[in-house]
Amino acid sequence: MIDEGDFRSDGHESPPDEPIMDSIHRLIADTSRGRPAAGELTAALFAVATDAALARKAMDVLAATPTIWLDVDLAARRRHPPLTLHDLARHEHLPPYAGPLLALALAACVWNGRERERVVGHPLMRTEPVLLPVLLIRTADWVRAVRERALKALAGALANADLMALLTAVPMAVRLARRTRATPALDLVRAALLRADDDTLNGLLRTDQVTLQDPQARRFVYDVLLQAGRLDHAMLTRAALHEPDQLARTRCAHTLASQAVEHARPELAAAILDGASAQGRVQALTALVRLGHTEHGPRHLDDNAGMVRLTAQWAVRRAGGDPTALYRARLAMGGDPESRQVTRGLLAGLGDCGTRDDAALVLPYLRHPRPRVRAEAVRTLRRLDARTDLTTLLEDPAPVVVRNVVTTLLTSGPAVPVEHLWTLLTPARPRHVRQAAHRLLAARDAWSRVKADLLLLRDPDEKLRARARGDLTIWCRTDSVTAYPRACPPEARTELEALIHAAGPLLGTENARLLRLSLQLSR
Repeated sequence: MIDEGDFRSDGHESPPDEPIMDSIHRLIADTSRGRPAAGELTAALFAVATDAALARKAMDVLAATPTIWLDVDLAARRRHPPLTLHDLARHEHLPPYAGPLLALALAACVWNGRERERVVGHPLMRTEPVLLPVLLIRTADWVRAVRERALKALAGALANADLMALLTAVPMAVRLARRTRATPALDLVRAALLRADDDTLNGLLRTDQVTLQDPQARRFVYDVLLQAGRLDHAMLTRAALHEPDQLARTRCAHTLASQAVEHARPELAAAILDGASAQGRVQALTALVRLGHTEHGPRHLDDNAGMVRLTAQWAVRRAGGDPTALYRARLAMGGDPESRQVTRGLLAGLGDCGTRDDAALVLPYLRHPRPRVRAEAVRTLRRLDARTDLTTLLEDPAPVVVRNVVTTLLTSGPAVPVEHLWTLLTPARPRHVRQAAHRLLAARDAWSRVKADLLLLRDPDEKLRARARGDLTIWCRTDSVTAYPRACPPEARTELEALIHAAGPLLGTENARLLRLSLQLSR
């Protein structure tokens, strides 16, 4: 909170030094994260609006997050009493104006439509990029006269828009796109992007040091430029390989791959064949296969992305080969023991197109030193529908392996002896092992589920206790009816009654009552 001592009784602030700038920094960060701080931020900006030095610093901070003006504009309209031009400065906001730009920006947010109209017509609105956010907001104003004057000013401001102007205007235009009156402003921003030269566009979308940080804004720019065909092959390649926004990266890869097929230029697709985007690799490989270059298929058979592997398998088949035979041969040779990812891809690929008879090739990888490879081996055995005893892997030190083992056992694997599962539920076992045992016991039968929940109620791990308590509540209130027809063995009933008594307040009075009733009805 801002110190109330910074405010005068008439509503103005007179900070003696710059601590208020720390508050502005913090309030901008809070507002950007969705916290309700816009009112405080607007008050702080109002406080420094007529102090030239502080106002300039505040505008520099605001320039880094231009979309924050959406929150400031809304907060300014909600001020009681309403904010007016006379609150900001005693001088007129008409030419010649020599006051801080922050005061002019805040004046564009006041409640009075005539005053907003006067401010957006000021010459500085056309020449100062830091004022573009509020100018764009006013182009979607609910007052027609304000909109028309703001649109005229925006056209002038973007007539020869440089990099700084576009960096400021685009993020705000993207946010305004949701408003019903925003179409004319969006058209002006699109036109400004299309008028920009290649150097400006490269500066706007550079990836070595991202200048346009907003992912939505980057996506908007790519949409505009791709629709207009403004990106050359070099720019498309760079975006397909390095663009931080995944959707924009995929769209550029798709465009480049389409051009490679259309103009019979396989080198365009080959340039992005090893990019970080799986969808981009699929686009490139598909284009190369359509152009008759199926030789790229075999080296992508071990890709970690399933869509890439399937495309590579298609390429191998188009060339007359058998991808399954290639998987078998490479796994028989031990894969690549130095590369976790290559081995994982080979196992997953065999799972794509192998048969149950290939399980023998997978079994050695259950002892691989890398957890992800062991997990992939378990998953591949499941996909091959190979019935393998995986009981010992329930105690694997890697949670990712144990999770895959549990999934396999619950779907197609042989049942684990219940006596072994109870030993895995003891507090001496690692947390992920206890959780796995609980899942398997809960799936076994109703009374095993109840017993496992009751035991975990006293587990040292808080999350496991909460999990057990929640599961017991669900069982008591909804699932217990299915247990009535199934008799509970006398020895099990005695043990459960003891566990219910021992659980005490951890169980809850109502749950304890329902559990005892269920036991009585199951005789």
